[in-house]
Amino acid sequence: MKGKVLFLLGTSVMAFFVSCVTSIPITVNHPPLMDTNGIERLVVRPFEGSGNRRQIAEALTFIFRDKITGTGVFKVVEYAGYRPNAGMADAFLMGIVTGYTVEDGSHEEKRTRKTDDGQSVQVQVTVYDRKVSLEFTYRIVNDRDGTVIRNGERKVSCTASDSRESRIDLQSGLSLARSAAEGALGSFNREVVPWTSRESLNLDKETSRDKALKARMKEADALVKAGNVQAAQGAYAQIYAETGSPAAGYNAAILAQPLYDLDAAISRMAALANATGYAKARAELARLERFRGENAAAAANQTGTSARNMAIRKAADGLAAALPAGSRISVLNISRSETDLGDVVVREITDTLIAAGKITILDRQNLQLIEAEKRYQASGEVSDDAYVSIGKMLGVETIVTVSITGSGSQRKLTTRSISVETGRVLYSDSTEI
Repeated sequence: MKGKVLFLLGTSVMAFFVSCVTSIPITVNHPPLMDTNGIERLVVRPFEGSGNRRQIAEALTFIFRDKITGTGVFKVVEYAGYRPNAGMADAFLMGIVTGYTVEDGSHEEKRTRKTDDGQSVQVQVTVYDRKVSLEFTYRIVNDRDGTVIRNGERKVSCTASDSRESRIDLQSGLSLARSAAEGALGSFNREVVPWTSRESLNLDKETSRDKALKARMKEADALVKAGNVQAAQGAYAQIYAETGSPAAGYNAAILAQPLYDLDAAISRMAALANATGYAKARAELARLERFRGENAAAAANQTGTSARNMAIRKAADGLAAALPAGSRISVLNISRSETDLGDVVVREITDTLIAAGKITILDRQNLQLIEAEKRYQASGEVSDDAYVSIGKMLGVETIVTVSITGSGSQRKLTTRSISVETGRVLYSDSTEI
């Protein structure tokens, strides 16, 4: 029985390959988590944030500019003078501050002090605390068509705190928020540019008495050590097919993971476990399936984001189809509670309509437009006649209103367009986001 060790137990014969684990360091190339392929010129648009979030939004804008510059991969295009879909950039990064709180408190604790004669004593002191909680989202959007790149949106929640014996020595909320954001973005490079890692793969090492088999396994091991993972996987797979070595089959299966084919790793490991009953294969199969489950859960967390993107795209496409060619329009954010998110949606819809190239949109820095938005955000329900009036005041032919209502999973995006000349509703849609 070639290459096998025989154990005689009474009248039965048990035959199996003897193997042990060896750890081989390899360099693994990882693609960025976001699909930034083809993006060379990148614009950082000012983050959105109102009230006490405005300074945080400004700080995040500078932080992201520094992060993108620090990658050494992208050319940062200045936002001043930037126009969407004008060939000035390949993509833009935008974001919104969705939460910012500062909590102050104090507590008593014992601390060691030195007396005048050098003795250490315990004294009770009041310690002042400050904790900042920060939430923000950011996304990278194709400049050409206004769509978010694949896996291109993130939601970040982070905290930072400070404790001092003097209240006036506490770091400011803005300083702590910056620290929290910097810490949360520590792995930003891996989000947007390819990276490498040194990892250890626990491969099986064949220790049977078959010298030819051991020699072939060593040759495959050498391919792994040289970083040629794909060739090594093929060598192990061939050895397993020809000899039935569980070690070779295990190695062929496990090497599918660093080759970014998790499904192949699982199917190969399952086939090996079923064919040989190899306990190590069953244990590794369980780990791989847990890993796939974790990835699926992470993807599920992005479902809300994807739904929002789809709703925005649906609204932009519907408006583009309904608006007469050459229209001059104004887009109003009339959201009463989610005004910051409403501003982001308005900006994305506006960019998409501009990219379509068939209409002219009133500049959102227009003071009359800003005042009108504030008035209608505060007043609640407004008649279509009122929108017609503001349209005439602004000198546009169509008024588009965007409103975010509800909260959580019940949140909806409602978009309407109204002809200023006739008062007729040209387009109306309400979609969960």
